[in-house]
Amino acid sequence: MAFFEQQPLPSTHTRMSVQILRLILLLVMPAFLFGFKLEAQHVGELGSASALREHYPEVLETLRRLDQAHGVLLYELAIEGGIVRSSGTDLPTFGFEFDMIDRMTSVVQGEGEPEDGEIAEAGLDALGSRAAEVVRWGRAFQREVISILAGHSVMHRSAHLEDAVALYHSRPGAALTSAPKNMDILYDHAFALDFRTGYADLDGFIWAGHWFRLAATEPFTDIDPGVERKEGIDTVTNRYFSKLTYGEPPEFFPSEIPLAPAIAPGLIWLSPQAAMIWDNLSMYLEVLADVLASPDVPDVPGAIEAITDFFMDPELAVTDQDEWEIMALRHGIFFQGGYPLSVMTQSELNVDGHAAHFSSGGGPGLTIPGMPRGR
Repeated sequence: MAFFEQQPLPSTHTRMSVQILRLILLLVMPAFLFGFKLEAQHVGELGSASALREHYPEVLETLRRLDQAHGVLLYELAIEGGIVRSSGTDLPTFGFEFDMIDRMTSVVQGEGEPEDGEIAEAGLDALGSRAAEVVRWGRAFQREVISILAGHSVMHRSAHLEDAVALYHSRPGAALTSAPKNMDILYDHAFALDFRTGYADLDGFIWAGHWFRLAATEPFTDIDPGVERKEGIDTVTNRYFSKLTYGEPPEFFPSEIPLAPAIAPGLIWLSPQAAMIWDNLSMYLEVLADVLASPDVPDVPGAIEAITDFFMDPELAVTDQDEWEIMALRHGIFFQGGYPLSVMTQSELNVDGHAAHFSSGGGPGLTIPGMPRGR
């Protein structure tokens, strides 16, 4: 049972009491929020990203800030989900989403608070040691992939990416499968879309970060080192920050989860396996957020364990490369944030991205084995 389910809050609690509770939980969450046993985390050499660190430190810094903002969200979303479940209603806390958007924007702009790093780590630890290690290892893999693209000649990059995939899979307890998962799981699992429907802007904010990570590969796969590549990196970075401005698309959050076939085709050309791992991590994080935010999940640790088993399984609900690419493109490049290096002002599809997903005809709904049923 979740920590907050054991300690229901008064319906008229004040903002001050909530803030005090959050500070207390920063100290106790890693050990007690969901009853997980925590273990030491070790990322290892995969995340060193030496080429980025040496030649493109601004890209590495943006990635660090994105990871920190996401960790802060996980921390606060774990608390928010507990509050909502304890309240007996399905309604998000008033002002939570607006405050979190403002706070996360400050983090990615480098204007966050000194304690944000510690809070971000607590947010990962709230998932339990196993899921936290999956996320940390996956982020290290993403950094290393971008660094390989940035630091090696065209003739060597595929080999280095293959080595990175092998190193990633050398830790089976932390590695997701490289077989692409069927996207239907985003819409069919027991608590599907609870994060998206309850906190649409927060989901969009996270998707903007997914877009940047994928888009950052394109200047390295498409442009030779030099001034033009630097300009391409600046273009991607500026377009990312423009997505946080509440303007008109593409200067707004993506409305569909960004995936490699739509945003980073150059990565797929060099290493389909790396791109598939990347997209599986994005979908894994989306389903985790659904569980944290859901007002109905009766067993958060059990649900997270089931999700992790599902995304590690190389045979369950997987598809082939062609279907993965087709399904991602059916969601629309425009709706996933648009091209990294050229401007899109309207969709390339004649339907919205979500409708395009279902235009394939669909099939029986997917489930996650072992996922606790909703209350």
